[in-house]
Amino acid sequence: MHPSPIDVASAAPAGLVPASAAPTSAAPASATVMPLQVDLLAVGQLFLDVLYGVLPAAPTPGQEIFTDRAQLIPGGIANFSAAASALGARTAIAARIGDGPVSRITRALLEDSGVDTTRLQLVPGWDLQVTSALPYAGDRALVTGGPAPTGAAPAPDVRGASSIALHLGLEDLPWLAETDASVWADVGWDATGTWDRALLRHLAQCEGFLPNDVEAMAYTGTDSPLTAARRLSDLVPITVVTRGADGAIGIDSRSGLEVEVGAPALGPVDPTGAGDTFGAALIVLRDRGLELRDSLEAACLAASARAAGLAGPGTTPDLAHLAALAREHRLECTEALETLLTETPGQS
Repeated sequence: MHPSPIDVASAAPAGLVPASAAPTSAAPASATVMPLQVDLLAVGQLFLDVLYGVLPAAPTPGQEIFTDRAQLIPGGIANFSAAASALGARTAIAARIGDGPVSRITRALLEDSGVDTTRLQLVPGWDLQVTSALPYAGDRALVTGGPAPTGAAPAPDVRGASSIALHLGLEDLPWLAETDASVWADVGWDATGTWDRALLRHLAQCEGFLPNDVEAMAYTGTDSPLTAARRLSDLVPITVVTRGADGAIGIDSRSGLEVEVGAPALGPVDPTGAGDTFGAALIVLRDRGLELRDSLEAACLAASARAAGLAGPGTTPDLAHLAALAREHRLECTEALETLLTETPGQS
């Protein structure tokens, strides 16, 4: 028996501007042109990330630490696009971007990685925020600088998208009810500590929800990831709660299936972007027909490989590398990945 359903508010919080009221200067430039067909459209907030090599410890005041790696990559919701693209999916991103130097670098990096940028929404006179990720002690600390964009984001152009990876917020999202795409929702850390359950009202229009264990327990007021997953499964068909090095829990509320899988330990860890890599891999593999258990295990493997830098710093392995890793570690998803590999052009 599941606990009683979560009470989800139906009204938008006061003070937030609906997407339809956003300034016209931020409207998608491609509004009158049919966009490319894509397997995965990432919708949310974009950053430029600065990634460093794993540090021996946190820096202290007055100390300078040197590491052998520093890398610029598009961050935030772009992690979904990059990971899905590495696995052979056609990807695009819908996010606000400025016209300053940070934005220009970020756009170029996205285009170089094969991500369609035609749905980026230009905000003149603004520039993207920069996030520095400092990895140590198996986790990382983040520092983000620069002014955040003001007002609610305009509705994204979701035409031609098979699936959508969406970073949820409290604002109204009327376009959700109008898309035929399969929507997979993610959330971020709530620095206010409020964990407003009004955000969960959006799950009624979603196929899946992908919080981590801390987020899931905070939004449900529970004290275990499994209990939180069961509570959330009352709101959405597929609930997946990630648990870092402990793997993930998945529940299909339509069939009643509950699955728990572990995550392989693959080496020194920089977890920056690993959660988004998990989400992208899960979406791509589910869209290609893998069962929930195989998809969860393979997604955990992709996230662990990204965290360990096995395909390069800040990089997700391609499908062939992922299948080889599954075979090496004797994972149950190996057969499903190898079968998929034979069916995917350019990935064998």
